[in-house]
Amino acid sequence: MIYVFTTCALNYFPNARILAQSVRKHMPQARLVFCLTDAAPDGFDATQEGFDESWTLEDLRPQIPDLEKWIFQHTVMEMATAAKPFVLHALLEREDCDGVLFFDPDCEVHSPCTEILQSLSENSITLTPHACLPHDNDSWVFFELNQLKVGSFNLGFFGVRNDEEGRQFARWWRHRLRNYCLIDEPRHLFTDQKWIDLVPGYFDSVRVLRRPTYNVARWNTFQRKLTRGEDGGVLVDGEPLDFIHFSGFLKKGSYVRGLYDAQSAEWCAEIEVLDALSQDYANRLAADQARPELSGPWGLGLYADGVEIPPQHRTAYRVSPDLQAAFPNPFDGGEALRATMKSAPTEPVPVKKKKKKSALSRLKRKLGL
Repeated sequence: MIYVFTTCALNYFPNARILAQSVRKHMPQARLVFCLTDAAPDGFDATQEGFDESWTLEDLRPQIPDLEKWIFQHTVMEMATAAKPFVLHALLEREDCDGVLFFDPDCEVHSPCTEILQSLSENSITLTPHACLPHDNDSWVFFELNQLKVGSFNLGFFGVRNDEEGRQFARWWRHRLRNYCLIDEPRHLFTDQKWIDLVPGYFDSVRVLRRPTYNVARWNTFQRKLTRGEDGGVLVDGEPLDFIHFSGFLKKGSYVRGLYDAQSAEWCAEIEVLDALSQDYANRLAADQARPELSGPWGLGLYADGVEIPPQHRTAYRVSPDLQAAFPNPFDGGEALRATMKSAPTEPVPVKKKKKKSALSRLKRKLGL
């Protein structure tokens, strides 16, 4: 059995439904799992919306006993990405699981992804890079500099085979994201993604799929030539599109252009294909985006009494063992926790190291001098 899963808050569930429809169409043999990284509204059930299984963060409690503490320490984006290795680990424990594929909710599958499934059967870990080609000029150095900040591999997709190395990867990644799935530039962290730069050095059975038809996104189209085939389908460098990633998508239906317009006239010539894809995607999202239960604020972004949680409260709680001990469920902390937060540090308190006494000092003390 191949499992395909995604994770997101309610505001991205319209995207997740389109992903599910596309997987159901092109990979009907897969079992679809959705994990909601939000407070579930009454009656919410992803199995009524195209998925085979509907999870909430509560399903991760066997792996994360202090679940409320863990959730509180993350922003909406951090939470959606931090859940990934925990869902992965749970799926790999199933006897019927041969392998697991993850797609971000804003991906859409356009083919059976035959090469991906082949890689999943032969390799423990399958990844796709942000870009497939090196550039020996300065025109796109900003793009490579950004990869050094956010990671070489795009974690909008990955595959893991259910073998010993795949399970070892899941255990390691789960351990790292338990405390370090953060957007923290000074510490070179970008959610779950930067950690994966270490994977080719740690594991043997790793396949990097560089085919340009995978993970087509606004940030890498300058490396790919997008056209329409005779049947109207999208071609990438002359080959049929496998899956597209609408990350960075704007509600008005257009990709962010900016730097690309300034850098690549050829890319601009193909903007009509991207705009058409974007507008079609926007049209299909519209009805679900208007649903009241999917358009409210992030449910885990509020204290139990309805007050919004500022980012600095999350940081202060994360770095303070005292706060964590005093408020085991910070969502219920109310005014008492918020009052304490006003004077709480937002950086770890450095532990003072005791100075080692010299041999002469120890001798003087022994002699009573």
